[in-house]
Parts: sequence; structure tokens; C-alpha cells
Amino acid sequence: MGSKTSKAKRPASYETKAIVVSVVPRIPQEIIDEILGNLGTDFKSLRLCSLVSKSWVPSCRRYLFHTIFFDSGGMARWLKRFPVPEESPACHVKGLRFSLAAYCSAPEKFFKYTPWFTRVEKVSFFGNRGTQPSRIPSFARLPQSVTSLTITSGTFPLVQIRDVLVQLPNLDDLSLSGSLIAVDRNTLPGIGTALRGRFGGQLRLLEEYADADVINMLLEVPTGLRFSEVYIHTMYACLSPTVRLAEACGKTLVKLSYAITIHGKSWVHGSQCVNHCH
Repeated sequence: MGSKTSKAKRPASYETKAIVVSVVPRIPQEIIDEILGNLGTDFKSLRLCSLVSKSWVPSCRRYLFHTIFFDSGGMARWLKRFPVPEESPACHVKGLRFSLAAYCSAPEKFFKYTPWFTRVEKVSFFGNRGTQPSRIPSFARLPQSVTSLTITSGTFPLVQIRDVLVQLPNLDDLSLSGSLIAVDRNTLPGIGTALRGRFGGQLRLLEEYADADVINMLLEVPTGLRFSEVYIHTMYACLSPTVRLAEACGKTLVKLSYAITIHGKSWVHGSQCVNHCH
């Protein structure tokens, strides 16, 4: 007879496996921002980086949406892509550039959206060089944060320029070039509403904007002008208004340039440091 003990079940053998947990150290956000900043305008790479991690998305958007160029079609696409303003990348935008065709059909809803662009510093309007006047929509409302405004390559009425300037209490730099539709300034709507800008940066008045009406409009700023650089390039004599403008800037004016173009030839009548030059 066999032994009962010999038939007893032996203890089952267990295999022990080592589990190694690898912990990837979190990259500091400032290093991520430095890496993304070095990509510059390489939008393809920035888009790929935004897929790496949800934590990378805000930093990528900061560069991808730094400056936005809008025509009427682009405005409509933005509204469709980002219907909820607070969920859009509008807070990352530092520059807005608008292309305004002669008969631009800019959606009114978009300009009700613009207050969400709370960090915009530079705004540019580009019109047409043709004979048809360009139009800045009367319902356009710009962010209060704007410090630099450029209007160029279009034929704009002075009343529209004033309507835009009135909205910008923090405006420092102003550049106007192209054709101007003059009007009787006494009939301008809102003539009693004073311009509120700081006007302490650079002023550029080119072509038909180097005009006495434009300069007189600026001279009426109740808080005064503090431009540090003034550049006037005119197609006809505008010396007397330019002198008054320079005098109004007082001690803040550092550089003054005055040029006139007659029959395609330009003469620089003055380009010099005025104050604080060594």
C-alpha cells in the first residue's frame, strides 16, 4: 500500500513579478513656454505641440492666436468656430488686423464679440486703394486695451476716423495713411465728445492724412498731446499746422520729421531730435 503522505498535495508554487513604475517628472511651465516661444511663427509645429497635452494648449494658443487677420469671411468663420466668447482664444490675441473691402459685409455680431479681446494692443484697418470709399462699420466696437492704431491704404471719411479714436482711451501710437474724405468738421456727429487717448507714442500722418483738419482734431484733445515722435509726409504744404502740433507736444517731443512730395519727388524739410538728444 502506498503511503498516504506521498499522495498529499504539494503547495502550489507562486511566481513573483516585479512591477516597475516609471514616474516622468513634470516639465515646469516656464520651460514649456520658452520652448514654444522659440518656435516663433512656425504654426505647423505649434499646432502639433498643442496635441501633446491639455496643459500645453493655453501656451500654444498664446502664440497661435497672437495676431489675427480678419476679413468679413474670417469673422464669420471665427463666430462659427467659437460661438461662446468666454471659451474662445480671444484672450490670447494681442493684434487685430481688419481688411475692409469697398462694400464689406462685416457681421454685426462679430463686433459685439470684440470686447472679449481683452489683451489686444494693436489694431489695424486696411481698405482699398480704389476710388470707392472704404467703410469701417458704424457698429464696430474696439477693446479698451488698444494702445496702437493703424489705418492705411483706404479712402476713409474723417468722421469714421474720429468715431474710432473716441473709443480708445489708452491710445499712444497713431498711424494714418491713404486717402481722406474731408467733411465740415462742425457737422461731425459727436463733435462734442472729446478724444480720450493718451497720445504719448508715435504719430504718423501720411499722404492725405497730413491734413490741417486731422491735425486740428488732435489739437482739440483736452488732456493735451504728448507724442515723442512725429512724422508728417504730405503732398502739399502743411507746415503751419505741423508747427502747432509740435508746439502742443511740448517737452515730450523727441523726434520730428517733415517731408513733402510734389510731382513724385520728395523733399525732407526737417528730421531732427527736438528734446533729450545727446
